[in-house]
Order: sequence, then C-alpha cells, then structure tokens
Amino acid sequence: MSFKIVMSYSFIVCILLMALPSAAEHNAPADKDCQNIYKLMIVGEIEHVTFKLKDLRLKARIDTGATTSSLSAQELQPFERDGKKWIKFSVTDPVSEKFYDFERPVVRIAEIKRHGAAAQERPVVKLKIMLGDVEMEREFSLTDRSRYTFPVLIGRNVLSGKFLVDVNRKFSTNHIGEKEE
Repeated sequence: MSFKIVMSYSFIVCILLMALPSAAEHNAPADKDCQNIYKLMIVGEIEHVTFKLKDLRLKARIDTGATTSSLSAQELQPFERDGKKWIKFSVTDPVSEKFYDFERPVVRIAEIKRHGAAAQERPVVKLKIMLGDVEMEREFSLTDRSRYTFPVLIGRNVLSGKFLVDVNRKFSTNHIGEKEE
C-alpha cells in the first residue's frame, strides 16, 4: 500500500475512535467486583516459584489459559492413609538434579483438556507456594512435564485476585540483586 492510503486509513480510524462515546458519557456503573489494580503484583511470562514444604525453587511458565496450575511429578504412587486417598510423588530440580519426595492428600481427580489430544485424568494436591512475596496454598495437578521447558505451569487458580500478567516481562518477582537463571 502507498503511504497516502495508509495515512488515509489511519485518519479514518482516529476519527471513528474519537466519535465513539466513552463509558463515562453513558454513566456506566463501575464493576463492583473490580479490584484496585495497584494492589496486584505484576508477574512476567516466566517466574520462579518456591514450594514451601521442601524449599524447592523452580521456574514456572505463567499461563492465563490454564484453570489449574500443574507440577511436573514422577513416580506417582497412590495410597491410603486413615481411609483417605493420598499420593506419593517425586519432583526433580532441573538445576541441581536432586529429587524431592512429597506425600500429599489427593484433593480431587481433574480431567484436563489438552489441545489436539484426548483429555487426561490427573491427581490434584494442595501445595503451599511462594510467588514473589505472596505465600499461598493452591491446587496443583500432577503430571510428567519433563518434555516441557518449565516444570511448573501457573494457572488462574494462583493468579486470580493477586497478580497481573505482563507477557513482555520475565522474572519480575526476583529480588533485587537476583539474576535470571
């Protein structure tokens, strides 16, 4: 396209945008559930997350499309304790290659929908984590994520009400002086 045509289209778009009435002109009511964004921590597309139980720090991919967060786990062994379903599993720290063993009660079995593949049933456990300076206990589905770059996927169940995602950032929650790995 020529420069004149591009400028003409740009001018028309600007005129149309100025002609659109704003929400304020219509006295649109504010969303009562809308939170003050200044109270939310900004995270990037990749962050570190610490699993408090074992003081295990792993890289995580932030995924607003995922409902439930996910942790890469191997050697899943379901068992019963006091009549309740539990699961034993191992998590590998990719940096140190050290194995961490966990035993947690199974909260539920989730059916995870996957793009271009059949749905998969996964055990879900609650784990206490730290993302930035925010400590919380959240549900994680357990699956083998060894073929993925990141052993942890952080979904909406962690992000909701606490974080804003800026996909142009990485490691936004690192402390001053801390470097990307």
